[in-house]
Amino acid sequence: MSIVKYQYYIIFIGILFTFNIYSNDLAQEYVDIAGVQFKVIKNGESNRRFIWIHGDEKTAAVLLKRHLKDNYGTAFLIENSNREVFINGYMMDPNRIFSKAGAEKNLIKFNDKISKPAVDQLVNLIANDKEKFFDKITPPNGGLLIALHNNLRDYSIDKEIPFSTEVSLKNSEHPHHHNFFICTNRDDYNLLSKSPYNVVLQETQPKKDNGSLSWFVARKGVRFINIETRLGYLSIQTKMLQYVEEHLE
Repeated sequence: MSIVKYQYYIIFIGILFTFNIYSNDLAQEYVDIAGVQFKVIKNGESNRRFIWIHGDEKTAAVLLKRHLKDNYGTAFLIENSNREVFINGYMMDPNRIFSKAGAEKNLIKFNDKISKPAVDQLVNLIANDKEKFFDKITPPNGGLLIALHNNLRDYSIDKEIPFSTEVSLKNSEHPHHHNFFICTNRDDYNLLSKSPYNVVLQETQPKKDNGSLSWFVARKGVRFINIETRLGYLSIQTKMLQYVEEHLE
């Protein structure tokens, strides 16, 4: 084979290899809540559901796409590159829209000149879509909904302890206090507390709901786990996700 033909052969193989890696990154469908779109990626049949909700938390996205190549489940990935989204032209944190109080507070926080009628209209828009979105992301047969998040600044397990029923601290020093599980099911907590990672159990609703997805699905009785790590800590988040896969039904 000539050098030129060999080079073309290598390029062709590279294209096929790339297509194979990213072929399941082509969405079979999309779901949305109030116009905020999520790409749906599916690999086989499973009672695992995964969600990536903050577009700036890139480590979680990389892990989730990679994980779905070798593990069964369905993932919902937000179609957004930034942390905040726009709904009808108004900025919002997509993880603060799952309660009326949370959505209202979030709208006012990011849009200081928004009118009361505009707030009411957007809150109603979200409320009308919320149950439909919930039905799409709910795992079947008592399965797990797993969220992947990354943090960068002052957010750590210390922020969640006041809202938690029980806490299992393995390493509370910086930067390890940025890496932890949040779960809403006591049986899941008991298993995760045996892991080498920090865990909090949140099974009691707070007096002031901030509108996060975790509190919303907890009210619905869905088993939920958030795998939270420092941004860029791909190896740690990979090990935490693998621990969940190996130890939780």
